[in-house]
Amino acid sequence: MSFNKKYVNREVLIERFRLEGYQGVIDYIGKADAIIGLADDLEEILDISHCDIRSIEKNKKIKKIIDGE
Repeated sequence: MSFNKKYVNREVLIERFRLEGYQGVIDYIGKADAIIGLADDLEEILDISHCDIRSIEKNKKIKKIIDGE
């Protein structure tokens, strides 16, 4: 059994969000066992993407992080 690592690039993750919303972030990460290269804001984006709130709220919260609000 292999260990699935995913190297995260901030620019690509943000671009995925802008094009596809939080679902694009989830699709980009896929089924990684470990995520490498996370900054605090990227970790927060992933946490929001996987939390149990409405899609509209997820997109609003992630947009605030990306825009630096």
